[in-house]
Amino acid sequence: MAIRTRVACVAVRNSSIVLMEKKIPSYFNYQQLTPPGGGVELHETLEDACIREMDEETGLCMERPMLRGIVSYINHANQDHAVTAFFVTHHVLGELMTKEPEKHIPHWVALSDLKLNEKVPDYYKECIRILVAEQTFLNARFEWNKPGTTDKFTWTIM
Repeated sequence: MAIRTRVACVAVRNSSIVLMEKKIPSYFNYQQLTPPGGGVELHETLEDACIREMDEETGLCMERPMLRGIVSYINHANQDHAVTAFFVTHHVLGELMTKEPEKHIPHWVALSDLKLNEKVPDYYKECIRILVAEQTFLNARFEWNKPGTTDKFTWTIM
């Protein structure tokens, strides 16, 4: 089993952030809103992966992404493990585009509406609050199917 390296990108513009509405029914976060991001490619820096993923998923050009956190995603049932570097930027150019409608649709979400938005999972609301409002370093763990527990999904901010 290899641990995958991923990035998540929190792009802030005009007191809003970009979140992706997941459209693949087999995803655990189907129809929920999550930050854009994806896998790091061979010989790619984390920052470059974040810039590329933002462009590929939203059409937006982000500049100067700052590393603001690390989240471990652990699925015990299928031995899946990914470590995701979370980046934040306030330097976002371009117009939002839906580039992969079969996978996800990007939306601007006002930060002031985030807390009441039922499509945004609570764990992402908390992560975004820490990253944007508190501006402190995020260290978190999201786990599925952990042995010895009855919870299907748990999350912890450390």
